[in-house]
Amino acid sequence: MRFRLALFALLALLICGACVSQARALPLKPWQDETLAFNISLPEGWQISHVPGEDEAQFLIAPETYDGSEESFRIYLYFSKTAEDELQNHLELSSERIEQWMSALIDESYEIYNKNELKIDKKPAMALDFAKPDGESYLVGRVVIASHPDHTLAFVAMANREEWNATVRTFDKIVSSFKIKKTMD
Repeated sequence: MRFRLALFALLALLICGACVSQARALPLKPWQDETLAFNISLPEGWQISHVPGEDEAQFLIAPETYDGSEESFRIYLYFSKTAEDELQNHLELSSERIEQWMSALIDESYEIYNKNELKIDKKPAMALDFAKPDGESYLVGRVVIASHPDHTLAFVAMANREEWNATVRTFDKIVSSFKIKKTMD
């Protein structure tokens, strides 16, 4: 009897795991733009553009079909050079910039449900997954903040749960492809 119960429980877990599995990542191609201070790869049919405003450090990365809705998958990127020589000043300035930027994107009703460490351009980074209820489903996202000695760098990806599950692996590959261009100062 115990064996059958354990077998049934294992089978149920496997079936549930298959139901929530995420799609494979889309293939990426290097994005060609000599004006950017970084290199990044994107899926075919995706684009990167500056977000209008005073701060030239904000970008939107999305499929050409992005309709601007809260449910559609999109990635926001914050990237700027920090002109601070002292580490403490750099950290304070970066933290202030990122907090202001994220508060405009992510409202207080989202809750963090997962934390992970990774690397962006060989530098330590932290990822926080967040979500909030949206009718019968959820709006889901991930913040990735990198620790870089002379740049402020963060990604925020967001979508409804269905689009998130279909695109999160692509987001992970895009983040992994990010490299700051080396300059000769």
